Amino acid sequence: MVDGMLDGVNVSRDNDAPVRGSTKEGAVWAGADGYRVYGAIKSIDIEDPSHVQLRVNKMESEPVPPEGEGCQVTVRMESVDFISGQGAGEGALELTIESDIHGEQSAAESVRLPTGSSQNIAQSIESFEVASGRSLTKQLTAKVTEREVPSDWFTGNDDYGESTTDIVLQCGEPKTVSQTVKISSDQGNPGKVRVNYTIGDLSR
Repeated sequence: MVDGMLDGVNVSRDNDAPVRGSTKEGAVWAGADGYRVYGAIKSIDIEDPSHVQLRVNKMESEPVPPEGEGCQVTVRMESVDFISGQGAGEGALELTIESDIHGEQSAAESVRLPTGSSQNIAQSIESFEVASGRSLTKQLTAKVTEREVPSDWFTGNDDYGESTTDIVLQCGEPKTVSQTVKISSDQGNPGKVRVNYTIGDLSR
């Protein structure tokens, strides 16, 4: 998903209109959403065509390397680890984790993370064609929301945190990248979690 100018059209990001895999949900009022799609588009299915103006255009880009001269690098949100924070009154973090590759796709996952534990996620965010001997650099932001369930109203409001880092995409063995996210707290007991990613050619 793109924020800014895309092929001469002013488009914006909308957290209420997420992209999940190959599906985009939500609505845009008096505006436009823009998406970059890599590879061939076989078809586009629209649930309510009468409410959509669709513009598809091919944009100039670097040529995809011939078969055998490159690879497909996937960014996958692998797991989340509890590091610190939260009192015994809660016992676990109720989290929504959104991983956003700037200008590209994003993925979100809700997990319950007991104190001192880890939780597998294994959700792919996006894949990129990379030529052998070359690399792509992208920015990756992990946004974490700690949700307070109604039965725990005394623990405070929802808390938030985020962390941004540069990731390098290149052919070779997959590697692990981790982001430590500090979650703010209006109760004086901020939480801290680590979001782990696997980046590389996962088809091997």
